[in-house]
Amino acid sequence: MFSPWTVPEKKVRKWMWIALAIVVALQFYYVQEMIAAFVVLGVLFALVAGAGLLVFLVDRASARTLSWMETCVLALLHAARRGVDFVGALAAKRATEHSAQVSLLNRTRLRHPRLGTAR
Repeated sequence: MFSPWTVPEKKVRKWMWIALAIVVALQFYYVQEMIAAFVVLGVLFALVAGAGLLVFLVDRASARTLSWMETCVLALLHAARRGVDFVGALAAKRATEHSAQVSLLNRTRLRHPRLGTAR
């Protein structure tokens, strides 16, 4: 007896094998996708870890470099401060000498160099 709801056994077996092949193919595809995702995520993790390591190494190197440079810069600043103090003292000394000369000249009568007369 053949009804629209019954299917011959050969057709069922054929479609069952096709469905099984599709399921197996999808599983292989799923495994391939998971392996590809694992590789991509592994590469991304390696890049992020490498960047973090690079930042760490730069920080360590800069800390050592900054501690070394601190002593050099402090010595340079002390030398510059001594130089500025020396120049300031020299300028003050010259200013006092110049003001002494001006005040001394203001007290005396100046003579014109060519004429020998007073101004």
